[in-house]
Amino acid sequence: STAGGSVTTPGEGAFLYDDGTEVGLVATPQSGYYFVNWTGDVGTIADINLPSTSIVMDGNYVITANFAEIPPGKFSLMASSTAGGSVTTPGEGAFLYDAGTEVSLVAMPASGYYFVNWTGDVGTIADVGLPSTSIIMQGDYVVTANFAETPPGKFSLTTSSTAGGSVTTPGEGTFLYDAGTEVGLVATPASGYYFVNWTGDVGTIVNVNFASTSIIMDDNYVIKANFEQAPPTLVVGLTGHPVNKLAVVAPWVVISLFVLGGGSLFVIRRRRETALLDR
Repeated sequence: STAGGSVTTPGEGAFLYDDGTEVGLVATPQSGYYFVNWTGDVGTIADINLPSTSIVMDGNYVITANFAEIPPGKFSLMASSTAGGSVTTPGEGAFLYDAGTEVSLVAMPASGYYFVNWTGDVGTIADVGLPSTSIIMQGDYVVTANFAETPPGKFSLTTSSTAGGSVTTPGEGTFLYDAGTEVGLVATPASGYYFVNWTGDVGTIVNVNFASTSIIMDDNYVIKANFEQAPPTLVVGLTGHPVNKLAVVAPWVVISLFVLGGGSLFVIRRRRETALLDR
């Protein structure tokens, strides 16, 4: 390894293996450093950008784990995944961000798999149960997206929501159902928001514009409940009514123009009267 870390598995030095053996590789950075990549005879390394990976012994190999110092004010995010999917945003490997940055995380399952959760340094992840979420960079973090194989005859439903509400039925995250099951969907807006629609894999949703509806599980689906902020309300008596700003402002504009017009007419008339008296 270069300065800033070491190869902890299988260690550093020379090791002998049978032809075709898959050997685990783990590179561990020191404090203040982050893993960059593996270089050398890397043709059979599963992923050269991951500190925890493997190499297949089809020849005599020499490899190096490379590390770099983390710049002041920056934190490193190391993202990886289990078998059955990948981290598509920001990708897999090590990434540097300014302290306090909110980083989007997206985990994409492969066909026949479903997303389970995020594990590792997940303290600042918005929701570890959602494949599309975010993390606040307040330290050096290592996170893993976990996937599992979808059992035969089952389909996965992954639900999430925008700001302003949540999916209260069946909840938010990934759920497994028998093929053909009709699953109830309920989206509940927060105070000051209203439900807009369902988006994503909505082909079997009964009505995408209803907050309370259902979906038929004929495949693996990912759906989202969308909310928007409600317009301000004007309270009349005990009843709240949406405020139409144009309707509120327009009468006052007309009154103002009328008053100004009347005032001008009065001035003109007074001037005419004064002129007649002078004659």
